[in-house]
Amino acid sequence: MAVGAGRDHPGEDRLSDLDDDLLREIISRLPITDAARTTTLASRWRHLWHSTPLVLDDTDLPETTRAAAVDCILSGHPGPFHAVRLYNCSFGPQDQELGEWLRLLAAKGTRQLFLFNQDGQPSLRLPADFFRCSSLQSLALCSWTFPDEHLPGIFPNLRKLAMSRVSMTDLHFDHLLAASPVLEAAVVDLPLLERIYLRSQSVRCVLLGISVMTLEVAVVDVPQLQRLFLFWLHRAAGGLYHVRLRIACAPNLRVLGCLDPGVHKLQIGDNNIEPNTMASPSTVVPGVKILALKVNFGIFRQVNMLVSFLRCFPHVDTLHIESVLYDPSVAAAEPTTEHHANFWQKISPVECLRSCVKKMVFHRFQGDQNKFEFLKFMARDAGELQSLLVLPHEADKVNEMIDKIGCPRFRAWAFRVLLVLLGAEKDWRICVGNSVAASLANFG
Repeated sequence: MAVGAGRDHPGEDRLSDLDDDLLREIISRLPITDAARTTTLASRWRHLWHSTPLVLDDTDLPETTRAAAVDCILSGHPGPFHAVRLYNCSFGPQDQELGEWLRLLAAKGTRQLFLFNQDGQPSLRLPADFFRCSSLQSLALCSWTFPDEHLPGIFPNLRKLAMSRVSMTDLHFDHLLAASPVLEAAVVDLPLLERIYLRSQSVRCVLLGISVMTLEVAVVDVPQLQRLFLFWLHRAAGGLYHVRLRIACAPNLRVLGCLDPGVHKLQIGDNNIEPNTMASPSTVVPGVKILALKVNFGIFRQVNMLVSFLRCFPHVDTLHIESVLYDPSVAAAEPTTEHHANFWQKISPVECLRSCVKKMVFHRFQGDQNKFEFLKFMARDAGELQSLLVLPHEADKVNEMIDKIGCPRFRAWAFRVLLVLLGAEKDWRICVGNSVAASLANFG
């Protein structure tokens, strides 16, 4: 810590002249082992680490002594704990350390907690004492099981929640949302829940992973919800799965994705959205401004449902469409050779396309006839469209697509629409990847 100040004062300690608050800020940004060592520098530093809110990341600790070091730090620091990130600790079914650590975390005012079960065995149960950590503002859990008994605690300050590979009942999930009255954002995958009900008076953003077990996602009563994203955790080969998305009460919903007419059965209020469903006051979600959809344009029923879905969101101004590639493991998803030109020519106007959509992004565009028929429909009906971004699936198709877009139908359209054709996408998807855990490191 000694800093040379020049020829006249070699090795002069200038850091110790800083005020305590600034020194604590410096200590909080050091790896935990270096932060703790500052107590040995000089008497000026001795009390600072203990009075600095603890920031502990177990990736900074040697693997061979990690558990012992965590135990020493949690018991030796008086708190509060600003952030505790336990990514690499392994716990056994009879592990007493876990219960003691969670007791200390609750007692010493932990604000941010990342608790990953490194063994990846979600059968390991969280102790009930964990749910008495009322100081938590941000919580991330990975590979745990909730206890069988009724959850005892409440999280009055929790604003961010992330859970990956967590086993719980729908009652647990209901209680967790109800016990978090200021929760704003939730990133969760609940692979064993058949029905997921969203009820919260405060949550604004939900990123929800669904699996082959999921039968229904119901937006029951979420008056502040602004963004809802659904994504697949995994899809078993050979299967064709359907998940009902029921939107009952979400008056402030502005962003919705990623709807897939091959997977999702949409219900608005008490109305099931079917092919050829027309818009009415009881079948629309008027607040949505940004909508993302995945469609296999080779399957007519999905194309038909695409139009029905679009009719449900009449005020969308930004539309993302991702072309779904044919999956040979799903027999029912096999595309036909049918062209849909006649369908797009006869379809009645869609309100959002006619008067609201200003920007459209077409992801993984493959350039076959049915995709171009959809673009022709957009050229005819999207009266307010200002920009169209086309992202081809394969780079060698770009020139071919440029030639097709140069046809008279598109040439007239290009005078009023900013049309951008970029190189092939690498491995991009509208929705996040298939592991919530991968994004938890940035969740705090």
